Amino acid sequence: MLIRLLSILFFIHLTASCSNQDKLVLPGKLEKQYPLKFETPSIINSNGIFVNSGLCANTSGDTLLFYGQIRNNRKSSIVIFPYLLQIQTLENHRSNPISVRPKTVLLPDSSQSFVYKFTPINNKYLFSRTEKRGDLDSCYFIDFNFIRGTNGHSITDQVIRFNANKKLFSNYLNRFANEHSITLYELTKENSHIEAIQLNYLKKLHKNSLTNHAVVKENLQSSLQFSETEIVMNGIVLTTKFYHNNDSLFLNLKLINHSSNYLNFSPDSIQIISIDPEIGKEVRHQVVSAVTKSEGHKSILKKGDRLQTQLNFGYFKHPPLEIKVDFSTLKIHPQKIKVFSFNPTFKMIKKVS
Repeated sequence: MLIRLLSILFFIHLTASCSNQDKLVLPGKLEKQYPLKFETPSIINSNGIFVNSGLCANTSGDTLLFYGQIRNNRKSSIVIFPYLLQIQTLENHRSNPISVRPKTVLLPDSSQSFVYKFTPINNKYLFSRTEKRGDLDSCYFIDFNFIRGTNGHSITDQVIRFNANKKLFSNYLNRFANEHSITLYELTKENSHIEAIQLNYLKKLHKNSLTNHAVVKENLQSSLQFSETEIVMNGIVLTTKFYHNNDSLFLNLKLINHSSNYLNFSPDSIQIISIDPEIGKEVRHQVVSAVTKSEGHKSILKKGDRLQTQLNFGYFKHPPLEIKVDFSTLKIHPQKIKVFSFNPTFKMIKKVS
């Protein structure tokens, strides 16, 4: 009820502030929550549609607030489709508001205020590796084709560019931007003899006569493929994305079991090995915390099952140059035969810029 009341007060305040059609004023509470302003509110006047709008961001830059007022000066009604509203980044990535209301009809000679929140993906490459959305962009684009006639056709094709205030944006970059502090890792493929050892190991598994409902068959062909972040072995797809951020080392891990075997896997039992620069020796690290992102937590995965989780290996003052991963917790079930015969190695590739 309180949230609803605050929303009503916001719309009343915004409507009153827009009565002169040239200035938008946010309530003080929202001014404080979203202090990073983009340039002066943008106005469009097209085909009898008048829109006065603005854009601002919260202090950390991870949420944008698009607000304003739409006035229908046409002789016929118009329809506002919030689910068609999108914000576009400099990388041309489009995203919808966090939540939207149903479509609304705006009668002739009437107005409606609006406010929508966005959490756009500003850096698609970074998001694919870390699921972090990246630093705030210096500008964004809004296409106003979400305003349509009763026949569903777009009334205006105008796109407005919102440019961040240079001074405020510079302050944001100095205080909150952190892409430059994120370090990424890739699977090294320089040790081809290790791959050969693993392939031979897989072939031996096929030749062994396993019991207790094992489904490893002698006539199956062993396969092994490596990419930057993925290992595929006999239908087992293991995606491993390491990154270092804020003095901690993380692993975004996904396992898909396309093999004919049941697998036993406990991601929070994975260990990593790195060189401690102070003592010059290898040190093993345990998982400090794990966040499972797949539906339910399964330690036994049958064919078609998948598991997704984020692992935190805790404090690392400096990002390690190289990481070895002990995947001995991944085993064929129920024989508890290890899938890996070696520890895959990941090397630092770059800091995100």
